[in-house]
Amino acid sequence: VVSTQSTGAYDLDAHPIQIKTDSAVGSDEKVAILIPTDNGYYVSIELQFSDPPRYRMAHCGHRGTTTSTIFPVALPDEQDKVWTITKTATALKIKCNGVEVLNFVYKDGDCQKHWSKHVEKIVF
Repeated sequence: VVSTQSTGAYDLDAHPIQIKTDSAVGSDEKVAILIPTDNGYYVSIELQFSDPPRYRMAHCGHRGTTTSTIFPVALPDEQDKVWTITKTATALKIKCNGVEVLNFVYKDGDCQKHWSKHVEKIVF
């Protein structure tokens, strides 16, 4: 798990990002990627190694809140995982060890407003 904060230019809309983790399910460790928006705020995706594993997307919960949700597809059993995160103007997709575990289509409102924008920088 990345234990320090890094910032860098990265075109997430053009290139998926890959993150390798070795966190055990139930460890309650977290990995977060913050994405600066053009208005000075951040949106974020957080992977939570709870039991069961969950994810959290800022501005995409009930009434724009940020709540964590169980992945709709079971994660692969291996402890070492490679996460591939792909963002488009309409959806965020996450693969874990090559298995698609999330295909989140942005709904109208805050989620779509914040997540549909082009990304050129990330913080993790």
